[in-house]
Amino acid sequence: MNSDLLLKYLDNEASDQEMREVLDWLEADPANRLELDRLDRAIAASIIHGPLPGEQSAPAPAPKKAGRRITLHRIVRYTAEVAAVLLVGAVLSWTLTRYRLDEWSQRTTSIEVPPGQYLSMRLEDGTNVWLSAGTRFEYPLVFAGRERRVKISGEAMFDVEHDADHPFVVETFACDVEVLGTKFDVEAEPDEGIFSTALLRGSVKVSNKLTAGEEFILQPNEEIRLVGNRLQLDRIDNPDEYLWTEGLISIKGQTFEELMHKFEKYFGVRILIERRDIPTVDYNYGKIRISDGIDTALRMLQRSARFSYVRDPEDNTIRIR
Repeated sequence: MNSDLLLKYLDNEASDQEMREVLDWLEADPANRLELDRLDRAIAASIIHGPLPGEQSAPAPAPKKAGRRITLHRIVRYTAEVAAVLLVGAVLSWTLTRYRLDEWSQRTTSIEVPPGQYLSMRLEDGTNVWLSAGTRFEYPLVFAGRERRVKISGEAMFDVEHDADHPFVVETFACDVEVLGTKFDVEAEPDEGIFSTALLRGSVKVSNKLTAGEEFILQPNEEIRLVGNRLQLDRIDNPDEYLWTEGLISIKGQTFEELMHKFEKYFGVRILIERRDIPTVDYNYGKIRISDGIDTALRMLQRSARFSYVRDPEDNTIRIR
């Protein structure tokens, strides 16, 4: 790396482009950081003890009087210079760190979970996230602003690390869900017009983006759903509905159509209902393990509902008859 550019960097005189060039150089190899530190120490030493090797300086005039007075003056002057160097270094370090964090906070990455799969991850702030099949999740590399904001399309479970000064916000097509520290499930499917939030622990505020001014603060075991463009608040009737993070599908209280929608998502298949009357499912309890596969799930439903099905392995389509 050019020494002149490093000096401009240390003097905080580098342009944005030059600063990015130095920062990328520092990230490329830990040895580069050591080289910059050595240069920084050499500059500090030259301020106290004299110029860098190879530099010329005018001879200092001989003092008129020698003794304690001159020594104390030099001590005070050098001490002030050292303090100034340390202060400038601290301010520069904070500025560069802030600059880098702001830059990283503007960089986002996204994950899209394939059909029939789900995954879990831990964000840099300590928040745990579970992503359901077909979900798209967008988040910054670091949370550097006042908010910790992420975006989802699909379904996700969040266990948010508490930070009262930096609320966690989940942004969807219909609503924003703001929390401080809690566990909750969010489902948002813009193509289907589906939005819901279920609170398992803590407290969340849901702000409706489709109807201005509509907000709800949820308490544990409450859920909210989008009906038209308005939100509807209810109690959670079936907590097992959110066991998908453990690889389970609850069939309690679900209609046949609702279950087919879940099967499409969790098993990664396409299901066509080719009959006029929709089968009726009457289960007051029961769970299906996703790992057992779609055939096991459909055969379990056939114990309660009268229907047949044909599976086409060529296009991974199931036809309900």
